Amino acid sequence: MVTSRRGSARPKAAEAPGLRERNKQEKLERIREAARELFASKGFAETTTREIAERAGVGTGTLFLYARTKEELLMLVLAEKVEAVQEERFRTLPTQAPLLEQLLHVFEGFFRLYAKDPALARMFIRELVFMEPGPTGERMQLERAFAARLAGLVAAARERGEVAGDVDLEMAGFNFFSLYLTTLMGWLSGALGPGDSWRPMLERSFALQLKGLGPGAGTSGGNKRRRS
Repeated sequence: MVTSRRGSARPKAAEAPGLRERNKQEKLERIREAARELFASKGFAETTTREIAERAGVGTGTLFLYARTKEELLMLVLAEKVEAVQEERFRTLPTQAPLLEQLLHVFEGFFRLYAKDPALARMFIRELVFMEPGPTGERMQLERAFAARLAGLVAAARERGEVAGDVDLEMAGFNFFSLYLTTLMGWLSGALGPGDSWRPMLERSFALQLKGLGPGAGTSGGNKRRRS
């Protein structure tokens, strides 16, 4: 009987961690959804962490286990989706295409994501750019991983002879990201128009950058060709 009771208790003990994990995930989803709704309806500045906790049905202490600041809550709302888009775009990358086409493929995914909720996207990008210094580990992790992947695309293009051999890969990746961010902010503000109005601007910006990175750019041979 003792053996039997012990045997029957084992499955319950094994199930406990799984149940706790599901409860934790459910709370996270409630917090994420509550933050998204309140940020969209009241605006980021006017929303309080207490309101988010109340709507999510959790205590403020529990809320702070998932995000310590309102800025981190905003990251919580969109960071997971941004990371998923990044993974999907690089997984479906046309590996044999020129660098320009690859870059447009990658960044198109983010424009598609932000088009679903432009108001929330504007808040996210604003906080991402102007976030106060502090414990922003998730943001830094996302940015560094993305920058490294962009540098990897430039490195592969260098091997194909599309860009000069002495190109600073890290800086090139940073430049492409900066051009994307400038275009994104113009598009979200409405300055570029609706729909896919971002594409011509981004393509022209990238093409100009690639011209400066191309083989022979800035060399005496390249200057001779331009003068002839």
